[in-house]
Amino acid sequence: MTLVKTFLHTCKKYSQKTAVTDHSGAFTYEDLHQESIRCASRLLSGVTGRNIGILLPNGKEFVVAFYGTLMAGKTPVPLNYLLSPAQLLYVIRDAGIDTIFTNNLFSPMLGNQIKNTLLTEEKQSGASCNEGNIKQGDEEEQAALLYTSGTNANPKGVILTHKNFMSNLDGCIHAFHFTEKDTLLGILPLFHTYALTTTLILPICVGATVIYLARFSGPKVLEMIEKYKVTSLFAIPSMYRVLLRTAESTKHDLSTLRLCTSGGEPLPGDVLDTFSKIFPVPLIEGYGLTEATAIVSVNLPEKCKPGSIGPPLDNLEVKIVNENGLSQPVNKEGEIWVKGPNIMRGYYNLPKETAETITSDRWLKTGDYGKLDEEGFLWITGRKKELIIISGENVSPNEIEQVISGHEKVFEVAVVGVADKVRGEVARAFVALHEHATCTEEEIKEYCEQRLPHYKVPKYFEFRKELPHGPTGKILKRALK
Repeated sequence: MTLVKTFLHTCKKYSQKTAVTDHSGAFTYEDLHQESIRCASRLLSGVTGRNIGILLPNGKEFVVAFYGTLMAGKTPVPLNYLLSPAQLLYVIRDAGIDTIFTNNLFSPMLGNQIKNTLLTEEKQSGASCNEGNIKQGDEEEQAALLYTSGTNANPKGVILTHKNFMSNLDGCIHAFHFTEKDTLLGILPLFHTYALTTTLILPICVGATVIYLARFSGPKVLEMIEKYKVTSLFAIPSMYRVLLRTAESTKHDLSTLRLCTSGGEPLPGDVLDTFSKIFPVPLIEGYGLTEATAIVSVNLPEKCKPGSIGPPLDNLEVKIVNENGLSQPVNKEGEIWVKGPNIMRGYYNLPKETAETITSDRWLKTGDYGKLDEEGFLWITGRKKELIIISGENVSPNEIEQVISGHEKVFEVAVVGVADKVRGEVARAFVALHEHATCTEEEIKEYCEQRLPHYKVPKYFEFRKELPHGPTGKILKRALK
């Protein structure tokens, strides 16, 4: 099966059922089917590039652009609208994108860099609705190109196939018993693999209904759960913290919820404890990464260990290895390796990085440290990578360091992640100034705000006379932490 074949099957089987609802109204599966065909026809009449950008908020238009692109035999590339203009341009150029679906709100971000800007507000006049031209694809073909932040400043493109998505969804649907009777609430941005997999592709695979919010709001989420009788919610811990605060001061009927899952960043114990006192279901934690098509392991309502990230999905393997690549025994810490049909094909145009990340026998090195207990539950114990996860967003310390080091008064800088009750983690910058230079925290912060997205600006700044260095001259971030 491919994403397109599954989509067409669902649209035929549940043609009059509501598929997607957003602020502008609802689409049935037949509406979605017809609009996606028009979108595909639009791409087939003159667009030559293979990779098609999607710069849109959550909503019907994103779903149409995603499936329309696939039906045209092209690869959708969801674009992160939270990136700085320079990084967004880097992704567009790296992926060779010359056509982007966007709207009037986001199009100014593109300037004059794009050959074809297809605005969702413009009617697709002249696009013929010809199902005979639809490409249904092959399971080994690319289904999406998703860019993820890495240990370097520039994002890396992750090539995911139809098989990658379908296998990961099989594991999720089997684990959580999703059916056409479910109603999911989509609050995570769809350029994330976690959101794309669980709140776009998954509901369409089973014929469920998804309600989209373009912008997260605690009161609005609780209102939508009650209004649409939402059964499932996928979010990150910082969102759940906001929902808890909102739920304490408002009253909504949340009784239809049967599943609330947390991922993207570590789940704080106080959020986990408080959640079950206010919501009708427990909050369960999972783990995944873009290179593994979203989900690796997850706790289940009937099989849960608070503090763990659950057992691996049934259709993949996880092992813990030491620095020599040898498997570790039960409860012994090491790097988490994953193997299965969900593992990416590789990084786009980066053969060296792909070879460093995927072994010759297709084990994915996650870069995270953890352990497996005697019952097969996976526990995260640390991060090999230095990524900071701020409200579910992967942030490279190197990117922030590069910006701060550009300040004329800064001699050197090191950025680390520190725990934060609201956002999971935030950046803390340790700054050493040039000799005899004086500088305030406000000055450095303002400098960052002019050059970084707001969420990447460090929350804390600490000035040091000098930073600790190791024998090779590298800054000892472990000491700073």
